[in-house]
Amino acid sequence: MTSLEDSSRFNSQQQRILLVVILLTLMGLTAIYAASSLKGQQQFSDEFLFLRKQIGATFVGLIGFAAIQILPWRWIERATLPLLLFTVGLLSLIFIPGMYVKIGGASRWLNLPLIGGQPSELTKLAMVLFLARNLSRPSSDIHSFVRGVMPNIFVFALVSGLLLLQKDLGTPVLLFAVTFCMLFAAGVTRKFVLSAVGAFLGAVGLAVIFEPYRMARIMSFLDPWSQVKGSGFQIIQSFVAFQNGGLFGVGLGESKQKLFFLPEAHTDFILAVIGEESGLLGVLLVCACFLYLCAVGFHIAQHQQSAHKRFLAFGLTVTIVIQALINIGVCMGLLPTKGMTLPFVSSGSSSLLVFLMISAILTKLAGMSPASLEEKAGHAERPA
Repeated sequence: MTSLEDSSRFNSQQQRILLVVILLTLMGLTAIYAASSLKGQQQFSDEFLFLRKQIGATFVGLIGFAAIQILPWRWIERATLPLLLFTVGLLSLIFIPGMYVKIGGASRWLNLPLIGGQPSELTKLAMVLFLARNLSRPSSDIHSFVRGVMPNIFVFALVSGLLLLQKDLGTPVLLFAVTFCMLFAAGVTRKFVLSAVGAFLGAVGLAVIFEPYRMARIMSFLDPWSQVKGSGFQIIQSFVAFQNGGLFGVGLGESKQKLFFLPEAHTDFILAVIGEESGLLGVLLVCACFLYLCAVGFHIAQHQQSAHKRFLAFGLTVTIVIQALINIGVCMGLLPTKGMTLPFVSSGSSSLLVFLMISAILTKLAGMSPASLEEKAGHAERPA
């Protein structure tokens, strides 16, 4: 038996992750073309524009995925602080005129010759790497606010502050949820949990009050029908898309809501297009993929030998799952509208690349768990 055959057999968890990621990405490519072809044709005279960009990002991301499997683990560990500093540096460019492009009132897109996209996406990976490294330090005492909790809160506050200056509230909400989950998993005291949740809700409340468009989103979330032609228009069109889809959908490419009725159909509300074209069954398939990825990720975390790897696998998994839950909740009217993509599925090169890197590290961890190594040894002992 060849070493390649051994590798393909012992990596059962890795294969599961890769299969789900590829399935979600392929569903995304199909839905992106269906949702964006008309927009691309009318606005850019190219119906394949958004699809081509997503395919390019997929290709680059898969190369990075393969590279991470080959890299020594110590390189990934050592990349934690440089990646965090690099991310903070990119976010800090908001203070330099001309470095960011303002779209829809938000300055989230870099305007550099060689570096583009949204650096906010990179903060998701950088924060998880930092939290996993910091919480697993021998000197870290999670029961001490100064030594165990404060360093993590400080970095979270720094990154979130820079994001808020870019008019981005969705990413800080996600980062808080991930930070909270990782601190809770580390054993933080109940007193801190209640204090942190209260303080964060108060900060979010202030952020909403001082930005009229955010308040309008909250009001439209509570009663979208009172703002049919205003801030409630988007979620109402999402409801219509799901209703049109029914159980089996209207057929691939036959969505009506994508015809300029549903804004951001190929990004934030791509699940509504999937729901209209493939029906409830298509939506359930997407949800099942994320649930399965969650179960596999938690299983990988549970079977890691070191605290650092356990925290890292757990943090990477909850990042994927929480962002998916937020996007699904927004599309179904369960949460206020947020500009947050559906991982692997929505159009967006920065988002896809980051989530492919997240899944790549999770896949590498799957191959390093004792169960996988024992499985590999068992196959190696079998005769060819």
